[in-house]
Amino acid sequence: MTWFVGPGDLARLFTSGTITPRDCVDAVESSFREQGEDGVGVLPRAILTADGAPPAPRSRALKLSASYMRDSRLMGASLYSTHFRPGDVDMWLTVFSGETGRMIGVVCGKALSLWKTGATAAVATRYLARENASRAAIVGTGRYALSQLRCLATVRDLQEVRCFSRDATRREAFVREACAALPGLRIVACDSARGAVQGADIVTTITTSATPVVLGQWLAPGSHCNAMGQHAPSTREIDTQAICEADVFVDAREQAFAEKGEILMPIAEGLLAREQVRGELGEVVAGRIAGRTSRDRRTVFCSGGTALEYMTLCAMLIAKARVAGIGQHLDDGGNDA
Repeated sequence: MTWFVGPGDLARLFTSGTITPRDCVDAVESSFREQGEDGVGVLPRAILTADGAPPAPRSRALKLSASYMRDSRLMGASLYSTHFRPGDVDMWLTVFSGETGRMIGVVCGKALSLWKTGATAAVATRYLARENASRAAIVGTGRYALSQLRCLATVRDLQEVRCFSRDATRREAFVREACAALPGLRIVACDSARGAVQGADIVTTITTSATPVVLGQWLAPGSHCNAMGQHAPSTREIDTQAICEADVFVDAREQAFAEKGEILMPIAEGLLAREQVRGELGEVVAGRIAGRTSRDRRTVFCSGGTALEYMTLCAMLIAKARVAGIGQHLDDGGNDA
């Protein structure tokens, strides 16, 4: 039986407590663990532009990525259009049984991507940040920022969060929204990215900026940084120094070396070798490679997002939605997956 979960259904799942931020983090962690155990195939993002030109950060395009999880017996894809309206994305996720080949469900990816991205950064933080990390900075206060913070708060005992974005009205609105979602946590708006980042144990960038919003010279010794907002070779949220003076991990090597500007630009400058990228987050989660190796060494996680991160998350969400009666059955001609 194929189950459909639309944007309103997703909102109900979260507001009712049927799905929690911790559920999302644990599901995404499970996907990364399976990746680290060599149980996952990932099809790197393919991009078809509307005008046939090479992809650019604001191209009108159709994008596709897919994953097959052999141990979980799940497979599926994310399919989405970008920038047909300024800044807009329309994404849908399909999940299939890896045993029967039947479709299990269809989920609104535009809504779920907020939680998937937040959960991915939280998994990286769980494994790469210092255990006693308590001061966080978020650069970028758009629609992805609150889920970043809510997921992050499930993996570390945060005492203070500082945030920055160029729009003062937006960052003040984010503070009000975040304080309502996480009462008791001190959340402060800063008037510069540097002011937000300096002294932070955990830094997350979640912006649409094509040029660095965080410089390596601002990052504290032993801090951890999640670069989550960009996935084009010509764009980056953190500079060369931030990368070259840290232990760097990625979500998927092949895709990262094809599109992640934070890595590709230092390589092009001759300041970073491919071998200096320590490995994939899944390898750390599975215990195959070490994550943090010292208290004072900085770590960076570069993520462009893959279909891998959606698979276990979508399967968990679909199963809970069915039990709760949230969503709807699709007439699939007798699909009994």
